[in-house]
Amino acid sequence: PTTNDPEGANEKIWDFSDTEPPEPASSWSALPNRALLYRPLPPHIGRCTCIIIKESYPDGFNNRSGVTYTLYTCEGRGRQNRKLAVAHHMRRRGRSEFTVAQNFQAKTASSSEDSLIIGIMTSNIVGSKYRVWDQGSCCHQQNPKLLAAVNFTPTVSTWTGKYRSMRAWIPVHQSMLLKSTYQVQHISGLPEQWEEENTDKSHRLVSKIPSYNKFTRQYELEYRDIGITGLRICSSVKNFQLTMETNGKQTILQLGKLGKSKYVMDHRYPLSGYQAFCICLASIDSKLCCSV
Repeated sequence: PTTNDPEGANEKIWDFSDTEPPEPASSWSALPNRALLYRPLPPHIGRCTCIIIKESYPDGFNNRSGVTYTLYTCEGRGRQNRKLAVAHHMRRRGRSEFTVAQNFQAKTASSSEDSLIIGIMTSNIVGSKYRVWDQGSCCHQQNPKLLAAVNFTPTVSTWTGKYRSMRAWIPVHQSMLLKSTYQVQHISGLPEQWEEENTDKSHRLVSKIPSYNKFTRQYELEYRDIGITGLRICSSVKNFQLTMETNGKQTILQLGKLGKSKYVMDHRYPLSGYQAFCICLASIDSKLCCSV
């Protein structure tokens, strides 16, 4: 089977093993939506699996048309999936901008004080650099905090549509949800020198290099440890797996394409759901830096 992905080539379906035992009811399913979005997933919980669905929104968002990306939990075992967040995509002066909220309403983006707003992600013109900001960016505060950064490095392989190289940075000290209030306090954002490898104030995540299958003549990632069995991942340049270090074994965040407008996302500590969602949107977004 194939899908119409202008950035993908020779789409191929990877089937998960039917011999894998069913995933037990996840302990993170008891966490409320706001905790899953704003707090890092606790280390003892393991990974959280979510679904991202792309939808058009012709009625407009803050008087602008565009598309939305909705983040749902994928809890399994008969549990009801929950809507965690919605991101609306628009272009300003040729640059991508994603407004992320807990729930999407036409009035949400126009109200800077609305507690549903989570933050904004912006990009450069070519789509090689993305920055994830906190709620202060929506309220036009003087010093909004940078909660994550994503860089795509153009290579010969990315230009030919085979695979991409990406890096992501997040602050070591993550956000917290204040008790008895709807306000969220981010303890600290990324430091000024967040790209330095030796800094102890930021985590650096790097993408795994896919292996080349000489029989299919494609670069492939291994997805057999994904949280929910039975999902079928399509081959796409938008797929990625991030680890905490070069050649790391434990996957901190991974994205897999399920269809033309559907993706599966797995993330674990030290990422929050908001950071993971935005990093995935950065890969899903169309970009000039990875194509000719």
